[in-house]
Amino acid sequence: MFPYVLILPASALVFAVALYPMFYAFHLSLHESALMVTGEFVGFENYWRLISDPASWWNMTASLIFVAGSVFLAVGLGLALALLLNQRIAFRTTFRTGILVPWVVSQVVAAMVWRWLLNADYGPVSMALLDLGLPRLDPLGDPRFAMAALILTNVWRSVAFPMILLLAALQGIPENLYRAARVDGVSWFTTLTRVTIPMLRPTLLVCVIVLTLSDFNIVALPLVLTGGGPLDSTDLISLRLYREAFTYFNMDTASAIAIILFFVNVLLTFAYLASMRGRR
Repeated sequence: MFPYVLILPASALVFAVALYPMFYAFHLSLHESALMVTGEFVGFENYWRLISDPASWWNMTASLIFVAGSVFLAVGLGLALALLLNQRIAFRTTFRTGILVPWVVSQVVAAMVWRWLLNADYGPVSMALLDLGLPRLDPLGDPRFAMAALILTNVWRSVAFPMILLLAALQGIPENLYRAARVDGVSWFTTLTRVTIPMLRPTLLVCVIVLTLSDFNIVALPLVLTGGGPLDSTDLISLRLYREAFTYFNMDTASAIAIILFFVNVLLTFAYLASMRGRR
C-alpha cells in the first residue's frame, strides 16, 4: 500500500494537467458550447459538421503536408549535421552552439525573424535577388511558396533537436564496428547504410515521433509567420483549432478538433512503432 501512496501526488498531477482536460474537452465536443458555457447535448453533431466541411479536409491536408515536409527535412538534415559534427573538424563546438540557438528561441521570435528576412519590400532575401538582377520574391504572399517558406522556417528552428539526439547516439556506437568495416574494405556509403543507420534506428524513431507530435500541434510559428494565408494555403488544423477557440469562441467545435488531433497523434505513434517492430 505504501508504494501507491508515494506515487499518489504524481498521479494526481498527471490527472489534473493531462487526463481531466482531455475528458472535459470530449464532454464539450458533445454539447453546444460557447466560452465556458455548456449548452444542450448534441451527440456527435460537432464531429459530423467538421467532417462534412470541405475546409476541414484542407486543414488536415495542409497539416499533413507541413508535418511530412518538416519531419523529413529536419531529421535528414539533423542526421547530416550529426555525422559532420561527429568528425574532428575545426570550430566544432562553435558550430554546435550556433545550430542550437534557433531551437532555444521561442517560435514567435523565429517567425518574426523570418517574416523580416522574407519580406518582399525590404527583406534581405528580396534585396539580394534584386542586386543579382533577379525578380523580387514574395514567398509569404504567394500561395505557391508560402507552405515551403513555413516548412523551411520550421526546419531551421527544429533541426537542432534531431541533431543533438543523433550526435549522442553516434558517439555510443562501438568503434570496433567501424574498424572491422575498414579492414574488410567496406565503402563509406555502405558503412553508413549497413552499420550507422541501423544502430541509429531507435533514435531516429524517437526523433520522428517527437517532431511529428510537435509539428501537428504547432500554433505560434504559423500564426505569426503566415496567419494561415495567403488564400488559406497554410491554414493548418492547429490554426483552425486556435481560431475556433480564441477568435470565434466556438468551444464545441474547437474541442471536437482537439479530440480528432489527439486520436491522429495516437494513430501516428502506433504506426511508427509498428513499422519499427516490423523492420526488426
